Amino acid sequence: MKSSLAILASVLLVHTSVPAGVFSLSAPFTDDPSTQISTANTYTHAISGGTVATVNGVNFAQLSPGVIPANFAWTSSTFGFNEVVNNFGQWIPSSGGVTGAGLIDMLESFTYSGNGAEAGSSQTYMLSGLTAGTMYDLRLYQRVWDLGTSGRPMDLTFTHGAETDTYSGLLQDRPGTVLGTGNQHQAYYLSYVFTAQATDLTITALVPPGSPPVSGSYHMYGLTNQVIPEPAAAVTLAFAVGLASVARRRR
Repeated sequence: MKSSLAILASVLLVHTSVPAGVFSLSAPFTDDPSTQISTANTYTHAISGGTVATVNGVNFAQLSPGVIPANFAWTSSTFGFNEVVNNFGQWIPSSGGVTGAGLIDMLESFTYSGNGAEAGSSQTYMLSGLTAGTMYDLRLYQRVWDLGTSGRPMDLTFTHGAETDTYSGLLQDRPGTVLGTGNQHQAYYLSYVFTAQATDLTITALVPPGSPPVSGSYHMYGLTNQVIPEPAAAVTLAFAVGLASVARRRR
């Protein structure tokens, strides 16, 4: 009997599209090149929460309450309002092996929802200008802010057209727990590989029901949305599914 990875890879060789969005986690990255951010890639969006940044030659547009990048929107639910922070909190980059100057610039600042830390609060990010039928790799870059709280649980829901995919239970303030390394100061990205079913993609970051009081709203450090050329689509999805299966086994 074929594995799910083999089945998905064979389907892609014919259709070069994702039958459903696939989530995966990167290995911890340390410097600009290890993020895989590159000028060789084509990005529809490269966004840095709080301030501009340049990572490995790629310029990230600033996202803040008064500065919204092109083809992007950011709103908080009625519980909160949009804010920016520009410091490390309890993150110690060197303890996580993070040394890249551009990477640290991107990860130092973030946006979040003030007064939006309670269960049921959410933020919504909308990427527009996508091409329906095109395969993309959207990446959200993560690091710790506060080691003394609940871990900042998040449910991230991605919606485009009739398709909805949810990554449940991300502990944003616990990279070492998420990755299974035990090092909470590491940095990584969450990848969502998808074939666009519409020209808009909406990401909802929800503080899940049952979360501890004041567990924290989502911190937007950085986001990229990369076009995956058709010849690379099958290989990319097979790799993403492989990473996802490893992540599941670690949980």
